[in-house]
Amino acid sequence: MVADVSSLVDGERGLVSRRIFIEQDIYQQELEQIFARCWLFLCHESQIPKPGDFFSTYMGEDPVLVMRDTGGKVNAFLNICRHRGNRLCRADSGNASSFSCAYHGWTYGNDGHLMAVPNERDAYYGELDQSQWNLVPVAQLDIYKGLIFATFDPDAPSLLDYLGEMTWYLDVFFDRREGGVEVLEGTQKWAVPCNWKIPADNFVSDSYHIQWTHLSAILTSFSDVSTGRPIGSGSAVSVGNGHGVGAVGPTDSIYPPESVLLDYEDRIQCLKPFFYDEV
Repeated sequence: MVADVSSLVDGERGLVSRRIFIEQDIYQQELEQIFARCWLFLCHESQIPKPGDFFSTYMGEDPVLVMRDTGGKVNAFLNICRHRGNRLCRADSGNASSFSCAYHGWTYGNDGHLMAVPNERDAYYGELDQSQWNLVPVAQLDIYKGLIFATFDPDAPSLLDYLGEMTWYLDVFFDRREGGVEVLEGTQKWAVPCNWKIPADNFVSDSYHIQWTHLSAILTSFSDVSTGRPIGSGSAVSVGNGHGVGAVGPTDSIYPPESVLLDYEDRIQCLKPFFYDEV
């Protein structure tokens, strides 16, 4: 069943229906239309710097294994054994030349190729074409400023076309000095029982909550020390393709320099606040 979502966002009145956070039919459409088609961030190159390094993540609800093979090439595959669909690698990260499924022992190289099948002669009579049972790769993989992205859609536009004007903001953060950035070891994870759009909304478009929720940060950095209130009201910008940036600071500076802004001004849209209510 396809949910009708055309009336759930009222841009004129600034209202978004709460249905987008609770209805399973809408979520299923999002898995198919968003997570199965868009370019999704996987990890940073510095998290898999050496041949054999791997990193486990997700694309939507699908487990994905990002690996730098022995030759140094970065690949990404579904983290699922081709035999019975068992999870292949259960570690968050590490270094390995091969991966052996804990269920029936099918073994894959770090380039995704099936290397060995136990009892191949007894159970398959030597007729199993192992070249047909390699790990399932993502449809496209690309890297921008050390950020590794992938998509399941073979017909998706290039990563640069998809990122669009968002590349300016990525450059500011990830290419601000020679050598780029490095992700430090160690990972903090939270399991948040909510719809995926709730944290996305808070990180991209809601600067209204910052002066309350992050007051301690404001007091120690970008605030009026006499009042403890942030300097500026905060800003949120949509740069297209679902990308957005929010900022609160001395000048709320989230715009490119004037020389670059000339190319942006017809496409950058400042977002007004949205309230969740029944539309």
